[in-house]
Amino acid sequence: RFTSNFCKQSILKIIKLNMSNKPSTDDFTIRTGRIVDANMGFLLLEDPILSSKDVPHAGVAIWQRDKDWHRIRVDYNGISGTVVPGKAGVNRRVIIVGDTGKYTEMSGGKAIEGVIKEDDALASVNFVNGSVIAVGILGGVYRMRDSTSWEELTDKNIEENLSSVCAFPSGGFVVCGWEGVIALYKSGAVKRIQSGTNVILTSIICDEKGEVFACGQKGTIICGSIDALNPVGQEGINDDFWSIAKFKGEIYVASTTALYKLVDDEKLEIVEIDGEVIPTTFYHLDTYEDSLMLSVGPKDAVLFDGKKWTRIL
Repeated sequence: RFTSNFCKQSILKIIKLNMSNKPSTDDFTIRTGRIVDANMGFLLLEDPILSSKDVPHAGVAIWQRDKDWHRIRVDYNGISGTVVPGKAGVNRRVIIVGDTGKYTEMSGGKAIEGVIKEDDALASVNFVNGSVIAVGILGGVYRMRDSTSWEELTDKNIEENLSSVCAFPSGGFVVCGWEGVIALYKSGAVKRIQSGTNVILTSIICDEKGEVFACGQKGTIICGSIDALNPVGQEGINDDFWSIAKFKGEIYVASTTALYKLVDDEKLEIVEIDGEVIPTTFYHLDTYEDSLMLSVGPKDAVLFDGKKWTRIL
């Protein structure tokens, strides 16, 4: 196993923004986002001007309900983030990972930057069963040991690029990725799970009962128990799905153009969003304690409490 010990500690400049000057999607696109708590979250932003010049970067825009925005920038392409629960300003942490193996840990207005594994492309990070787990190319799996080191958990039998990781309720975690790969990492062992597909799977979740739900290319949705997964047939839907979430007992999946809900575990319906908050772009979904769901697209970030949608950006 490989352990990364490289780390540089720095205090990133936190720019306080007035509510009237919060980030605008006229100037930025949104890569992803996460809910921190019932009144706070963050978005990862991309500056199209910097991207056109091939400048690695990500803006981290932190919003708090009815308060000013804050924003910092990292010098790598941050593409995924997660939240380590805890008391604000004490032990609650936000972890950002980038597509070249870099990461940032933010807590209490300070940040630590480091490298998980040099030039090792990462795809996703998540807080699972008390640990921060990052996954990426060639079956790369890394567990954060502390603020300055990571342990590699990559298994030689999983060589596919990995896209997503989630907690398994009885312990360990589940990953998904290219060529339909799904695998369970538990108690020091790795078990490959038959998914019934060979498309790229982009997102995976497990509910409290151990039911697994995954989504991916060409309208693919996989669901079932860990030992009996089956694709859900979707006639007429060939969109690539990028994120899946369970919220208030319902399964939601996002393409880049629509948000869908799985009905009776067998068909998808487009979620109709009424009122003044009507997003037109979608990509990533996140939930918080079954009380809030965040939907993020390149030009939209909206919250859903089960009854009402509220625009963040």
